[in-house]
Amino acid sequence: MKKLLLLFLFLFAYCEAQVIQNDKLLHMGGSYVISSGVTSLVYNKTNNKEKSIIVGLAVSLLVGGIKELCDKKQGDSDWNDMLANTLGASLGVATIRIAI
Repeated sequence: MKKLLLLFLFLFAYCEAQVIQNDKLLHMGGSYVISSGVTSLVYNKTNNKEKSIIVGLAVSLLVGGIKELCDKKQGDSDWNDMLANTLGASLGVATIRIAI
């Protein structure tokens, strides 16, 4: 099942990479790394899956939200970036949850 999921994600990412802007992919990747890292660290400290998932999502979305607020001050804000952050954070948490 894990191999099938990985294959699907790789194929999906390859197909979507042709359509989605590089900026959105960077937002997704950054949020993925932050959420999976924080989720893993919190789970290793607390052994609580629910808490680690909530903290991982919250930290990743907080960082993405702060970045969008900074971009808004410069006039370069795009709320689709926040959608990409949310998707990346969700995938990062899901990956760690499968691994645990």
